[in-house]
Amino acid sequence: MSERAIHVGVLVGAVALAAWVFGVQARHPERAHTVASEHAAPLAIIPPGAAFVLTADIAQLRHAALGSALATRFAKFGAGTGDLSKLCGFDPLASLDRLALAVPDAGEHANARAEDFGIVASGRFTAAQIMRCATAAINARGGDPISTELGKFSSVRDRKAEGGEVAARDGGPLIVSGGSYFRALLDAAEGNAPKLEHQNPRDALHVALRRSLGAGTIVATWLLSPGWFERVSGDNSGRLSPLRGLKALGARIELDRDARVSVLVDYADAANADDVKALLEQLQTSLASLPLDPILSGAARRVLVGEEGARLRLSLTLTQAELEALLDSLTDTNPRAEPADPAAHPEAP
Repeated sequence: MSERAIHVGVLVGAVALAAWVFGVQARHPERAHTVASEHAAPLAIIPPGAAFVLTADIAQLRHAALGSALATRFAKFGAGTGDLSKLCGFDPLASLDRLALAVPDAGEHANARAEDFGIVASGRFTAAQIMRCATAAINARGGDPISTELGKFSSVRDRKAEGGEVAARDGGPLIVSGGSYFRALLDAAEGNAPKLEHQNPRDALHVALRRSLGAGTIVATWLLSPGWFERVSGDNSGRLSPLRGLKALGARIELDRDARVSVLVDYADAANADDVKALLEQLQTSLASLPLDPILSGAARRVLVGEEGARLRLSLTLTQAELEALLDSLTDTNPRAEPADPAAHPEAP
């Protein structure tokens, strides 16, 4: 991965992730399917010390003024969602209200496993519904579902596959995870989480970032460990990049009639933040030379960059047309090929 690709990725990553969550979860209207959660919010169940944490208010996404206008942008997800509804007898995605996603070691280890993640969701579903749905999905892909009772939770996993397991109890939460992290999530949901004096100090950093961002439809925070750039890029010259001192990222997206995006980027020192601000300004001035949709190019020029010591704050409000253009570009699975340069192929007629 090139250094330039990482620079651009840092700028759009939070928006892309939020768009993915919106696309998967907000396609169908809300349905009254059973038990409302009376337990802790999904975020409260995330085990201490996660590197990446994202929360999404799925109910708010469904009720946002942009919701119905953007739902058609995810028609390509329709077949999978429809198949899932047929398998389950109900639409599990439309029954979710709140969701938290955590990755304990995001970007920290080159050998991180695919199952090292956790999703916790609350909503209007029963454990029996979720178990029937997960079992049917495993059978449909040729797996061998095996069910287990774990305390108050019912769980199911594929005996033929490594990794993920699904667990739920009446009233919530729904848990999807794997490996030792799955057990940590179950313990937290059962009230057996580590005591406060044993909490990981990184949790305080997540809380501080979320407080600075403010409440939003989607809020994500990512704490980066030293050497992250070299691990991601595979480039030993990463120490020369303006991103070398990047310590943490936070993003908030508020959706209603438009999309208000706020991104916080924390660096090791103010000089480091100055370098990255200069990079951002350079990227904005070179937008005309990039093969971008004019709508997206215009939106990128409006990104406001403020500097607060060692922190940069980026903010942008996207109109419906701009957000639709962004989502279309993110979900385009058949990008157009670049036109050939006749000068590069003199033999061509």
